[in-house]
Amino acid sequence: MAEVTIEEFIERSKANCRVAAEITVKQEYAARFDKNYKDLPAEELSVYMESEEGKAAVENALHAQKFYKALSSENAAEHPRVTAAFNKSFPSQAKAEKKEKTKPEQKKKPRKNMSAAARKAEYYEIYRYYEITREVEEYILDRAEERIRTYYSDLRRFLPHKYIREIYSEFVSEQFMSKFTRRMYDEAALNYRRIDAAVSGSDQLYSDLNEFIYGSVIMRMLEDSGYSELNKRRYVREFLGRYCPQYKRLREMYALITRRLDRETVSGVITEGEEYKRAVRHMKSQIEISESAHEMILREIPDNVIDLYPGARNMRRHFVLHLGPTNSGKTYNALIACKEADTGVYLAPLRLLAYEICEKFNIEGVPCGMKTGEESIEVPFATHLSSTVEMLNTNEHYDVAVVDECQLIEDEERGGAWTAAILGLMADEIHLCASENAEFILTSLIEMCGDSYEIVRHERSVPLVCDDRKFVFPQSVEPEDALIAFSKKSVLYYAEQLKRLGIRASVIYGDLPYDVRRSEVSRFIKGETDVVVATDAVGMGLNLPIKRVVFLESYKYDGHRRRFLHGTEIKQIAGRAGRMGMFDTGYYNAAEYKDDIKRKMRRKSHDVQKARLRIPESIITVDMPVSEILLRWGTIPDDDIFTKNSVEREVMLARDLEKLTSDKYLIYRFITIPFSETRKELYDFWMELFEGEIYDDRKSVYFYIRTLERRGHDLEDHELAYRKCDILYFYYDRFGLKEDLNAIMELKHDISADIMEILSGQDGA
Repeated sequence: MAEVTIEEFIERSKANCRVAAEITVKQEYAARFDKNYKDLPAEELSVYMESEEGKAAVENALHAQKFYKALSSENAAEHPRVTAAFNKSFPSQAKAEKKEKTKPEQKKKPRKNMSAAARKAEYYEIYRYYEITREVEEYILDRAEERIRTYYSDLRRFLPHKYIREIYSEFVSEQFMSKFTRRMYDEAALNYRRIDAAVSGSDQLYSDLNEFIYGSVIMRMLEDSGYSELNKRRYVREFLGRYCPQYKRLREMYALITRRLDRETVSGVITEGEEYKRAVRHMKSQIEISESAHEMILREIPDNVIDLYPGARNMRRHFVLHLGPTNSGKTYNALIACKEADTGVYLAPLRLLAYEICEKFNIEGVPCGMKTGEESIEVPFATHLSSTVEMLNTNEHYDVAVVDECQLIEDEERGGAWTAAILGLMADEIHLCASENAEFILTSLIEMCGDSYEIVRHERSVPLVCDDRKFVFPQSVEPEDALIAFSKKSVLYYAEQLKRLGIRASVIYGDLPYDVRRSEVSRFIKGETDVVVATDAVGMGLNLPIKRVVFLESYKYDGHRRRFLHGTEIKQIAGRAGRMGMFDTGYYNAAEYKDDIKRKMRRKSHDVQKARLRIPESIITVDMPVSEILLRWGTIPDDDIFTKNSVEREVMLARDLEKLTSDKYLIYRFITIPFSETRKELYDFWMELFEGEIYDDRKSVYFYIRTLERRGHDLEDHELAYRKCDILYFYYDRFGLKEDLNAIMELKHDISADIMEILSGQDGA
């Protein structure tokens, strides 16, 4: 930037003073008619300003300004008021000139012999040269009003970018539009910060105003005073608060601006803007589309959700609710009734638990098959079935059914499966096993169906208490401990540390094939290992001889964020400790945040108030893409006791597949295959199978088997191959032959055997 001489500054300042004088004259002339000069016709004002009277009034107003007098005086370039204004307007230039003129040895030093009162008086004399006249004040206010009006004429200037995205999203509701209106009205209330955001820096005079208010002028004056920073701040407060008569007036200029532009006025500016009108048009259009889509979707759903299951509605069902804490014998008692029935089904939260019950029934002479998404076991002349809850066939009749861990009905991802089981099970007698906090939601659903029920309350036969000893890993580890962590990495790390100390450990975590998990559980039960290191999978009904549960970690990643454990999770896991006939007492402990664990164990769990509702397959017939059907389904308001399963994952996958085909039924069958879509190798494998379907290039199951047989040698490679087998099983179960499934199961067993060998260290790993 080119340097500005003080002479050029004087000429510019004179021009500014003349503008201010002209504004003053215009206001005085308009005051004769009780109007603002802006409200007078421009021609009338121009005629008056060109008249002799107008010109004389301008000259009088001009020479009444003290600053103009200083600018017009002899040796104006040396006048204190002029030099102070020049230095403030061009601080960097003034500082450079001062540095050039002043040699280091001649630098002005603090005058220590001058009294504090005298120094204060000297600086005050300099400061009071800064004076804003009424004319200049009016000019500043006019410019501020103009800038604020421009600023608020476009939503994008003052609304957060995230909010703008929401306005222009595909799914805008009436509720959001009301929220938008309230937000607009709130934004229309001016405050100091919003005024500054609109006009600060847009005009030199307004910048002067800010300089005064924040005391930066004084701070520059005090730069060479020798005062400490503490004293400088004290003098600033004193100058502004007591000594400077200008400060109060300058501060009141904010109030003058807000008086001119009240909330209603600014709201009017906003609503007159083209961006606001465009946003409202978009929102109204989306609301109309949404209402139309909702009508189409709702036409495919009965008025009452329970009517989605006509078979169950034609029956008189009786429910037995087994309510109690973990390890209180709820499932054990329910299974007795199921075994004694001619036909029965057990619905489990985990594949491993489904297998455990299947094995138990067959050992006890009750022919029982198994059905999970990843495996089926057919038993000749089977009268019973053990299954994961998602695999329930609501068209099959049973004498007795058992549904385990029903408190999971509120789970965001899986809860809809438990709701479907309770509403749709075709069984004469249904046993629901749950924690005490699920009583309200379960009885509400049963009453909605018009069925009868009774409640059996269970108590722990073995007390559960806190082990008050300090726990330090690994020194405090004891036999029959279950050590809990919340990631595969942590579980394997802790198990490896124990192995180095000669402590044998079974490991259980989510990525582990369930027959490997079964093997690890069996080793612990038989005493081949001393402890079990596991994730929260142990909390779901697995019967293990655990004396003490120890939380090595008190937080987990839940798919969205890393958070501390909830009380219900802690109780579910800790409740695994203690086993009747083996341990008189069960214990729990924690390596960290022990007080928090104890507090949450004592606190009453929140009552489950909502049942998740999964999307009915019938609405896929609605004439719109699958992803949009799912999204529209998600925006339909919840009922009193129903809330919808999360469909975020399915929407994302459906959008990817819709780029390749418009076959809705094919897309729906693929997006309901469970796999970890965030893992690129699994996503790519799933997409490869889909492309084989749409391009009529389905490969033989043996092609994939040969590929997976060429897996790597470490644990990660084997687990990845097993997960791909899970996807293959779902795929060929829906699109292939029974022989394909048998081949996949053989490969899965081979992979599981390799994993067991790796974990046991038999391969030297």
